[in-house]
Amino acid sequence: MKSFFEGWRKYLIEDDGTEKIDVDVLANKASEKNMISGREAQQSGVNIIDFEPQPAREIAQALADKLGAQLGEELGRGAMGIVYAIRMEEGEGADMILKVTQFPHEKKGYTLTRWKKRELKKNPELASILPEVGDIVDIIYDFKEGWFRGRSIKIYGIPVERLEPLPLRIKEQLFGHGGKFKNPEAEKDWLSAITNPKLLIPVLRETFSDDHTIDVDNQMHSTRGEREYAYFEGRMDSGIEFEKEVLELEPPRSFQDYLTRWLPQISRRAVRRAQPVTSYSSMNAPPDRLIQRQSVSLAKQLEDRIKIPQYPPEALKYFGVEGAYPKEDAPPQVRNFFNKLMELEKYGARFWDTHRDNVMMRPLTNEIVVSDVGLFKPVEEN
Repeated sequence: MKSFFEGWRKYLIEDDGTEKIDVDVLANKASEKNMISGREAQQSGVNIIDFEPQPAREIAQALADKLGAQLGEELGRGAMGIVYAIRMEEGEGADMILKVTQFPHEKKGYTLTRWKKRELKKNPELASILPEVGDIVDIIYDFKEGWFRGRSIKIYGIPVERLEPLPLRIKEQLFGHGGKFKNPEAEKDWLSAITNPKLLIPVLRETFSDDHTIDVDNQMHSTRGEREYAYFEGRMDSGIEFEKEVLELEPPRSFQDYLTRWLPQISRRAVRRAQPVTSYSSMNAPPDRLIQRQSVSLAKQLEDRIKIPQYPPEALKYFGVEGAYPKEDAPPQVRNFFNKLMELEKYGARFWDTHRDNVMMRPLTNEIVVSDVGLFKPVEEN
């Protein structure tokens, strides 16, 4: 047996006219046989973002070498990977970033973006919202210890143009307050937009509408298509008077005032107009209670009309916010960027998971760009 293995090694290293076998190729094939997916590894608690800086950098260096790039400093870590500065050509400074990830869907999303960016050369304004993406490379990483010892995983290196963070005012104009405003000018713009009658009145009618109404005997009936102010006494006539009362309210002076005074005032005025009933039933909640429930969604319905949604409109119903996306009454900067995102569908790409932390700015032109497109999808997949 010993002589057999010695003869096998001799066959690999001697040049006797026979075609040589690449030992590295054999190793790669062995690794591929023991390959696990990035998602499977994550479900078992293994994610490259949890690697120590040095092992992670060694992986990034191998990917940068494949690209012929100089690897710079680590810039940050997110749920899907680690980001490094790289330079694709000789010189000082970093002109791109390298996203290191174990997830194939990230490669798919960035590859789709690269193709669409090329298709949109004749439409540079629309193409401007997509980042420049370079050639995507990968390596096979072998686990040397731990639960996955002897197994392998494919790691991808995705080169993307380097962008700058959005100015705070623009970020809050596009994506709202995130719990509180940090820029006074953005807060002022937002309050002006949210109290605009062209936005406010349609949202009031939508919020306090239903397919059913309740009569004085607390019996439920169909509204037969006349959904607005379904539980108001006097229905639409009462609703119009309610709208006048809302418009006469003192506008909110701050975001805090909007939450603590303005919204509760609207809710109380709506409840006062509830259809009175002569009897109560355990089966049907009375109109005033139903109006209170409806008013809970008013803030979200208003706010989602003046900010960029995280998902396309057709997907929002799965998150309980159907219809709450920018329309023609949204502020111009929100409407224009949202329209560009929607226009991508004509070219076979659908935006997904677009939020305040993955939209940035191209420094030389001040163009607003979706920096993380790892979850963008082909239209036919939705």
